[in-house]
Amino acid sequence: MKTKKILSPLILGLLLGGIALITAFTSNSNNEGNCPAISSQRAVKDYGGKTGACGSLGEVGTCSEPGCHGAGGTPAGMADNTSSGNMVVTSSPVFTANQYVPGQLYTITVTISQKGKHRFGFSCEMLDNSGNTNVKTNNTAGTLICSDPSTSVLKHYFGTGRECIAQDSFGGFAGNTFSFNFQWTAPSTGYVYDSVHLYVAGDATNNNDLADSGDYVFAQHIILTKSLTSLVTLQEGITDLTTYPNPATDRLTLTFYSPGDNSLQANLYSLDGKCVKELEDKRIQAGTFSRSYPVNDLAKGIYLLRINAGSYAETRKIIID
Repeated sequence: MKTKKILSPLILGLLLGGIALITAFTSNSNNEGNCPAISSQRAVKDYGGKTGACGSLGEVGTCSEPGCHGAGGTPAGMADNTSSGNMVVTSSPVFTANQYVPGQLYTITVTISQKGKHRFGFSCEMLDNSGNTNVKTNNTAGTLICSDPSTSVLKHYFGTGRECIAQDSFGGFAGNTFSFNFQWTAPSTGYVYDSVHLYVAGDATNNNDLADSGDYVFAQHIILTKSLTSLVTLQEGITDLTTYPNPATDRLTLTFYSPGDNSLQANLYSLDGKCVKELEDKRIQAGTFSRSYPVNDLAKGIYLLRINAGSYAETRKIIID
């Protein structure tokens, strides 16, 4: 009996030590770059985000499938993108007009917001438009890079299949909002397909380890086309120019997006070419520009609005009524 009392703790210690060694070996094997690469689907609560759940071709849907986060998969649940929260996808440099520059390195940020939630997750794929529906065939376009190993992990569907980047088991803990960052190198100029499809699913959860229990899921599908100009050329101009109202009575509003810092000149001219009103002549920062100008001091008639921003130049007809 005394022998049993002595040996039992020893045996128990050896068993626990063996388990610890096996666990350490498993968790440190199959690494890729700075981030662990998980080569098979495993429980979300233990291994982070799930592969094959971005809503792309051949996949059953997003994280809202029953038994996962279930927001859209149960009768009482909510469909994707119908909660009061949101998911915003941005990039640096900006995907101007949803275009990518071949070979360019981008930092992509996925921000998920939902009031009252305190665990967030995501899964993102960058796929070619080959029409491949077999998730066991890797049709990733460009190169996904796990640049933040503290929150993200690089995965392959069933080991060799479609590649995705997702939150890891320790990422996404925050109140009300969280941002995930990763990098992507766009395909080279020799890329044979005409577009890249970005699929991303995000979830805002209560982290109670229970499926179908009030978690919210967001999903986006963004199509990126190959830019025919360089990144520098894209950033020299502006996009999405809008002028309103037209006809204008009291004020004229000018809005556009500038991918980079730009010099801006905007003036109103009479039909005989005389400048009747200077609106802008200054340096502006990258981002969305929106400003309203008084025009009630001008006589009724037709004028020409001339806008110059970097390499961009346009003239529009404006009616003052």
